[in-house]
Amino acid sequence: MLHLKLKSHLTKEEIKKRLDVQTNVRSYRQWQILHAVANNEGKKSEDIATVLGITKEILQRTVKQYNQYGSDFQQKIKWGGRRSETSFLSLEDEQKMLAEFAQQASEGKILTAKAIKKEIEKKLKRKVSDDYIWDLFNRCGWSKKAPRPKHPKQDLEAQEDFKKNSLKSWQPSI
Repeated sequence: MLHLKLKSHLTKEEIKKRLDVQTNVRSYRQWQILHAVANNEGKKSEDIATVLGITKEILQRTVKQYNQYGSDFQQKIKWGGRRSETSFLSLEDEQKMLAEFAQQASEGKILTAKAIKKEIEKKLKRKVSDDYIWDLFNRCGWSKKAPRPKHPKQDLEAQEDFKKNSLKSWQPSI
């Protein structure tokens, strides 16, 4: 039964203009919510949410952020990504470290993820999980190299011929 009201950061026309220029789906939806609330003052949040096909929590959160931060509310919202306070290294440091490992790998010194994990733990002076190593590889564009399942120049006819003409059992010559 909550009635929403927008603070007067922007007029209805300015909100509509912002809505029309959005290219990102999330941004478009947020401005659509604000446009609907601005044009339907006095309506219940449940009614507006039903018309827009969203939950009332999303509606109320968007309006609250707009009222709190103004027309630049989208720059204040944090969506996922790396957090500096939870990261062991910056992205640049990780790339430098992997460049060193690439040089060592080209010399034949490091070949496995376990060896790289040990080196990273030495540099960080703490234990890291296997997931951290694979996420690190993914962030820096490294991929897992595995042996190919079949030889590119294989001859299937020659293999079948060999299977048909080879002896079923081996017997020593006496």
